[in-house]
Amino acid sequence: MENRADLIILGNVITMDERKLHAEAVAVKGENIVYVGSKEVAMKLATKSTKIHDYGTNTVYPGFLEAHCHPGGAGYQMSSVAPLDREASLDECVRVMKEYMESHPDNKMYSGQGFQEKDVPPHARMLDAICPDKLMLLTDVSGHSMWINSLAMEKFGINEEAVKKWGSACVKVDENGKPTGYISEAPVFSVRAQIKLGIDDMKRAVLAWQDFALARGYTACYNAGVNLVSPSEPDAWHELEKEGKIKIYNYGGYMLADNTDTPEEDMDFVEKEAKRLNDKHNIIIGAKVFCDGIVEGRTAWMLEDYEGEPGYKGVSRFDDHDKMVRLIVAASNHNMNVHVHTIGDAAIRAWLDAFAEAEEKTGNFDQRNAMAHLQCAHKEDIKRIAEYNIMAVDGMMWRSKNSCDYYIPEKNIGTDRVRKTYSLKAYLDNGALLASHSDFPVSPSFSAAESICYGAYGHLPSQGEEAWRKDGQDISRLDALKAITINVAYTWHEEHRMGSLEIGKLANIAVFDKDFLEDSFEDIEKSVCLATFVDGELVYKA
Repeated sequence: MENRADLIILGNVITMDERKLHAEAVAVKGENIVYVGSKEVAMKLATKSTKIHDYGTNTVYPGFLEAHCHPGGAGYQMSSVAPLDREASLDECVRVMKEYMESHPDNKMYSGQGFQEKDVPPHARMLDAICPDKLMLLTDVSGHSMWINSLAMEKFGINEEAVKKWGSACVKVDENGKPTGYISEAPVFSVRAQIKLGIDDMKRAVLAWQDFALARGYTACYNAGVNLVSPSEPDAWHELEKEGKIKIYNYGGYMLADNTDTPEEDMDFVEKEAKRLNDKHNIIIGAKVFCDGIVEGRTAWMLEDYEGEPGYKGVSRFDDHDKMVRLIVAASNHNMNVHVHTIGDAAIRAWLDAFAEAEEKTGNFDQRNAMAHLQCAHKEDIKRIAEYNIMAVDGMMWRSKNSCDYYIPEKNIGTDRVRKTYSLKAYLDNGALLASHSDFPVSPSFSAAESICYGAYGHLPSQGEEAWRKDGQDISRLDALKAITINVAYTWHEEHRMGSLEIGKLANIAVFDKDFLEDSFEDIEKSVCLATFVDGELVYKA
């Protein structure tokens, strides 16, 4: 009687266990699955107290897994930041910020998120006109650039010394060499580090993120820089866990400084933080670093020049080979991994060389180090990613032809290079493990259904065929589903606990009204999450 079910879920079950991909029922005892198979057998495990959720013809999936996002930043944006439209003009963004100020008169600082640079570059004086006496900071859609007012420039040291330190590619200047209040890459993170968000602010942000993710069928995510938004975020997760308020699983990488001089000491610190903070749902698994910037901001580190700028190949951030290798080795010594932001082809090759050398040195080919974004990877580098068992964390939902993901990069690196970006199928053809990410809130969407459309159909049906690259890199529906379930679990060394519906695994489950393997892409795009279970508990109901 010990294995009688507490919970039975009935429906069109897609298990992601390829031995038995389809089933009719999942039976749960406590937090774990005790049976997957027919309805007839599952119901024999029921008692009078068993909860039975019959979803009819609706589809039951493993809880979806996000391979790279920013929960703290997303939640803070939802709870405390004015939302800006990437397609809006800068003047329209200023108008939105003015309205936000008027509706929040007691704020000591005003933040906005989501603008995109247009033909007229942002300037501090545009913000000074509406907010001369309080801090105002607007982050662009990528999170790699920031537009700030003069008071913020003064407070956070964005001056002529900053231009000398970081260069005019990162601290934009006017015709007289004076900073304009528009910054990218390292100075953005310097400003963020000086903003001390309180623990209560971050707890509100974490809970806002959790509600958002669970309502979309996600049961776990990779937090790409647990201390990126605020040093208080890791403690916010820890306190909320102790209060019994955390349901979603949060796997994190501790963000380290560019070209750190002390990689061994840094990994000692990360391990100590993991021992202090790791809980049931909140697990620090390694380090997160930035190698370069982004193509649309002309800060990705490229092998060839940017269009219109002879000799300019972008911004390299963590580019010291010896320090890269030392960091990877140090992480291996702590049974942790390194997760690195690599967008430009030069960045990808530089870190691939470091991973190869470090793994050969340690003999640890199961470290499951990750390279995130991989926008401009070359075929020969994709082959090496597979050979060294490096996790290919690529963005299926970045493949459509829109301004941010295609047309602005096309202007910056040319048509030939941009057509070769985000080569999903090439990873599978070479035997690499593909894990999809949204990088939310960098991406405007956080959706398993849309990820399936982008990966297997190349675009959203509502966008029309003009948004389809037609590059031969679409993958199968099953492979797209793997990239947001079992493959992501593998990157965290958690494939034995999540990512598929199998006996003994956690009962982390998402229920949708559409079948991602069979229904039309038009229907999939419009699909709705009906319920989410974590650890056998119903945590979201539509």
